[in-house]
Amino acid sequence: MDRKVVPCGSCHLCCKMMTILYPERGDNVSSYDTAKWYRDGLDKPPITILDRLPNGDCSYLGESGCTIHDRAPVMCRVYDCREVFKHSDRAGRKLAVKRGHVPKAIFDRGRELLK
Repeated sequence: MDRKVVPCGSCHLCCKMMTILYPERGDNVSSYDTAKWYRDGLDKPPITILDRLPNGDCSYLGESGCTIHDRAPVMCRVYDCREVFKHSDRAGRKLAVKRGHVPKAIFDRGRELLK
């Protein structure tokens, strides 16, 4: 899968979000040392995510950026904060922030990059 060109620069805001692994889309779960099961409520099936550091960063985020860039999960390879902003309306963004699904900074960065 080709990596989209997103003008991230030194921004790593998306590396503070939950990274879900998708084996059905090519993620090799066993290749990530920090993969763990996560369940958001008893009525939902468990998913596999990358572990986070105590400060909320992805466990693979280093001082110079992603330390597994060459084998990053599908979610990381296709993530584009511009698209997240474009495909949401104001009410949807407010709800996503309120529920803790997407940090406000992600929407702000997406808006900034669209200018």
